[in-house]
Amino acid sequence: MKWERMHKKLCTLGGCENQIRGHIQGNVNMGNDKETLLSALTQCMPYIGFPRTLNALACINEIIPENK
Repeated sequence: MKWERMHKKLCTLGGCENQIRGHIQGNVNMGNDKETLLSALTQCMPYIGFPRTLNALACINEIIPENK
């Protein structure tokens, strides 16, 4: 997916949580669910490291709460 490539690039940069939130919201608007976003993030984890993964995960949880 095109979004997954963009998300991976954003996650590797660090310090761009606002942009990640925007991309997450855009994907939600396009019909992608939390599971899809978490799958893309899981694929990024070995490359971006644990701290950046946690930052991206926090952004996902902020946009798509657990009760949704």
